[in-house]
Amino acid sequence: MFSKLRDNFDIDAVAMLCLPCQMIRALLLSTCLMTFGAIAQAPGDVRVALVIGNGAYTSAPALPNPSNDAQAMGNALRKIGFTVIELRDGSKAQMAEGILKVRDALNGKQGVGMLYYAGHGLQMDARNYMVPVNAKMSKAADIPGQTVDVGSVIDAFKAAGNRMNILVLDACRDNPFGGITSGKGLAPLDAPSGTFLAYATAPGNVASDGDASSGN
Repeated sequence: MFSKLRDNFDIDAVAMLCLPCQMIRALLLSTCLMTFGAIAQAPGDVRVALVIGNGAYTSAPALPNPSNDAQAMGNALRKIGFTVIELRDGSKAQMAEGILKVRDALNGKQGVGMLYYAGHGLQMDARNYMVPVNAKMSKAADIPGQTVDVGSVIDAFKAAGNRMNILVLDACRDNPFGGITSGKGLAPLDAPSGTFLAYATAPGNVASDGDASSGN
């Protein structure tokens, strides 16, 4: 798990490749929720999360766990006061719509915005992309048009004027689209001040999807 809080906190990158992916997720969830509870909660706070679980891919290997992971995260976030916008097996249009909904719900309220994404992800030219279930890519030039740039979520949170942003990218799998990019895993992000980033493994590394029999 790799995490960094930009503002008054600075947490070193930690690679946990020796742990099973489901254990990484459990640690990720507990660490994030403790952090959010300590930092994000204040009277009158507006907290909105976009939770996406993509597993039913049509042109890439299907993933059994993201839907369950998203459900578990959504339930946990509601318990600590987040309004949750959930999306399962989203297309690019649906994911883009979800980002706009979160931005509009937070606009001008000095709130806390969050993205939790579980599914396939890839990097190209130091940018990270979330892969919709209907993406069809055969070359690098297809990536921007077929996927959703994580930077668009950061831009939406910035436009809303949030006082704190949280991005959890549970996309620890290798690129499922062959040799269309050379980078493995996800790239480190240069996020605005007040932004907390969490990865399922260190930037540039990959981990397995986990055991479907565990439920997450």
